[in-house]
Amino acid sequence: MRVLHFVPYYPPERVGGVGLFAEVLHRGLRRRGIESAVVTRGRGPAAPGVHRIAVGRLGWFIGTLRYARAAAQCDVVHVQSGEALPVMLAVRLWPGRKARILATFHVGHRGMAAAERPYRLEGRRFGRIGGGSLRALLHRLADALALGLADASNAISRATARDLLGPGRGDAMRVIYNPLPPALEAPAEAAEHVEPVELFYAGVPSHRKRVLALPFVLRAVREAIPGARLRIAGFRWQDAPELAALFDELGLRDAVDCVGALSPEEMPRLHRSAQLLLVPSAYEGLPYVIVEALREGTPVVATRISGHPEVVEDGVNGRLVPVDDPPALAAACVALLRDPEARARMGESGRRRVAERFDAERQIDAYVDYYRALAGGGADAPTTTGNGQEDS
Repeated sequence: MRVLHFVPYYPPERVGGVGLFAEVLHRGLRRRGIESAVVTRGRGPAAPGVHRIAVGRLGWFIGTLRYARAAAQCDVVHVQSGEALPVMLAVRLWPGRKARILATFHVGHRGMAAAERPYRLEGRRFGRIGGGSLRALLHRLADALALGLADASNAISRATARDLLGPGRGDAMRVIYNPLPPALEAPAEAAEHVEPVELFYAGVPSHRKRVLALPFVLRAVREAIPGARLRIAGFRWQDAPELAALFDELGLRDAVDCVGALSPEEMPRLHRSAQLLLVPSAYEGLPYVIVEALREGTPVVATRISGHPEVVEDGVNGRLVPVDDPPALAAACVALLRDPEARARMGESGRRRVAERFDAERQIDAYVDYYRALAGGGADAPTTTGNGQEDS
């Protein structure tokens, strides 16, 4: 079987999300003897079967067309959402094409559009009207085109499927959770000691991630637990000037350790060094950072949105609270920080949940089965199997 992936970014140039998903899947397929290749952007180092064709988005869209002939002769062309529409259309129209197109959706346009709107925290308004309107419209069009051009599709969470297809129709789309790669540890000689902290945030400083909630949460937590600290990974202060200014305004910058973007090898020890992972997002598909924290036994305090409830069970391996409610986030954090036995219990539950739902080999097997059914003409009508692990 020959599988060709089109993915907009790929490690090590950018770690996480779609790129990490593609890397784990690509390597797993090659271990199974499947001829897998990746077409992606960037200038990162070469890897077996990985072709980097452009840096910017325009070059990416044009460059993918050069692969249309090769793609049409593969068994499966696997794309991520609507990030490869030109080559999807070219393959679809290619005379005598052999390839079948599978589109995997990580997020949906409805949730993205809602998360881009202005919001309020502690009586203060953030964001600007219409700030994400054009991006949301383009995302909606890309989703619709990708769904129309693909021979089959799947989502990485039930929430994403519902978001794409609308209320009551999410069960019509197959769901396969993201495969979680093995935990990588930095070499002992390279791993520095990490000071323990109470709270940990890992991610980018985007609007939908609601990073501006972090100063308000930390302020409330420190009122109850003086000396509590927050560590931030994923960006530097200069990448988030509005966030830095808000921490300064509240007199909290000295209580925050902002460590920048880190490699996958460095993340496990940071998760273990924290008592809680904090995820204030307004919208996600199903973020890797939550699964990675639970694998390390770190409970999660997150918003009750999107795919979060599919991995965080409130009161079992973490806490779920309403979005844009820093007092609720802080209260959940304080309660757990004061209860080490509950944290330990939730940590063990989190490890079990990850082993049950996100084992990489099971997820890769699910994709192999899907590829074979699709290449054989039996996967035109995607379905959700509903066995707790969805399709794997």
